[in-house]
Amino acid sequence: MSPIARHLVQMTQRIRDTTKRSNTLKLIEEATKKPDLAHFTSAILKNPSHTSHSDPTPHATALLATDDQAKNNKSQAVHIYHDENHNYIGHTLYEERDNKTSDG
Repeated sequence: MSPIARHLVQMTQRIRDTTKRSNTLKLIEEATKKPDLAHFTSAILKNPSHTSHSDPTPHATALLATDDQAKNNKSQAVHIYHDENHNYIGHTLYEERDNKTSDG
């Protein structure tokens, strides 16, 4: 399948910095070209580049869903890792979960 195009990514927050927004959307597009993510058809951006106590490597967080998952109000979180120039370097896909009202 094709990667999820930038204009199809649902945003949960306004990113006023156009460079940061573009870099984040590029990461989602690049990640969904990978074979294990290529079957997803929708994406919700949860957080642009950040680190956390549980994952200190810089990453963006998105929720990905297939058509069936979206119909059943489910998704899978993915951390999309990048280098200092915001180039894709890898990802971690998490288990399917029910969507929360705060997800979008």
